[in-house]
Amino acid sequence: MPLTAEQCHVDDDIRTAETLPAAAFVEPEFLAKELDTVFRTSWQLLPERGDDPRPLDEQVASRGSRVPVSLLGRPLFLQRGWDDDQLRAFPNTCTHAWFPLVLGADRGPTLVCGQHGRRFDCTGKFVSQPGFKEVPAFPRACDHLTSLPVASWRRMMFMNLEPSARPFTDTFAEIDASLVAMPPPLERLPSAEVREIAGNWKQHAWNYLDRFHIGYVHRPPGGLADAVDLGSYTTELYEDSVLQWVYAAKPEDGFDPSWLPERFRDDKKGRRVFALWWFVFPNLTLNFYPWGLSVNVYQPVPGRPDATRFIWYQWATDRAKHAERDKRWLSSQVDAEDVDALAQVSRGLRSGFAPRGRFAPNDEQGPHWFHKKIARSVFS
Repeated sequence: MPLTAEQCHVDDDIRTAETLPAAAFVEPEFLAKELDTVFRTSWQLLPERGDDPRPLDEQVASRGSRVPVSLLGRPLFLQRGWDDDQLRAFPNTCTHAWFPLVLGADRGPTLVCGQHGRRFDCTGKFVSQPGFKEVPAFPRACDHLTSLPVASWRRMMFMNLEPSARPFTDTFAEIDASLVAMPPPLERLPSAEVREIAGNWKQHAWNYLDRFHIGYVHRPPGGLADAVDLGSYTTELYEDSVLQWVYAAKPEDGFDPSWLPERFRDDKKGRRVFALWWFVFPNLTLNFYPWGLSVNVYQPVPGRPDATRFIWYQWATDRAKHAERDKRWLSSQVDAEDVDALAQVSRGLRSGFAPRGRFAPNDEQGPHWFHKKIARSVFS
């Protein structure tokens, strides 16, 4: 039987709340419901196109340019306006007989379907099609392309599959406020990765938000717990995002204080922030370090709740520090430790002996926030 709202209820009070049930991480039916609720109404980072090494913002920089993209298996395309230079996004499906409209990078004031010649302008409006002059009450609203929300942020492209979505600027307001003084990334590095890893996508998001595991999975000596002042670890909860930040054990591994707002400074002790770890609901992480930005996406695999498509991009602000990211900020080590730990958790989930857990009130505010958001998004 499919899981119910009552079975997945997560109480507001972290002291009495229970985690989502194990079935929410292993049942294909629950994953399908998440894709139709959580992922249909949230802002998602558009994966870069494999056939073009340039960032997406460069590919659609000129007027009239358009490129096909895919998001969670849905065919879409980005379009730069010919007359108004405005960026738009549309389903890559003709409104006549559902043929894909954009098969590759293209440019022009209008777009013509390759199957029956239906023509659209750069705003998605139906223009013409052979054979339809005598059709009454035509075109209808559904003969135009549906415009989907799209946004460009720090050279990355985001989309929402819900036309009436919460504004992107609202979702990213707190993130932008923390970055007002930080230099923008200079370049996207060619070290992008896309790989499949074990575990439901929610396991990876939960783990990311879990301060509690750092002292164990990333334990000393030589782990992340050594590189940071764990006692200073702070979690800040917002409507659509969570910020985790901590001071570095060594000041030289922290941010230049001028890069961050005043509230992050500790002039008295001389401590410097090791990283700003931003999580954007439901599956995006923006990890700001003194060397630049590491972007992770925990993308669900339709029909396969036990697997996650892991996408990893890096943008450099300081190339010299980026070269030391594995030594000073332990990027690869932390990634490997988390992937191994979550593969083991996946076996526990499938064991049939995984009860609903409880939350440590002072250490698991982020996981509690996440479980509650999932339950309410799926059953709202």
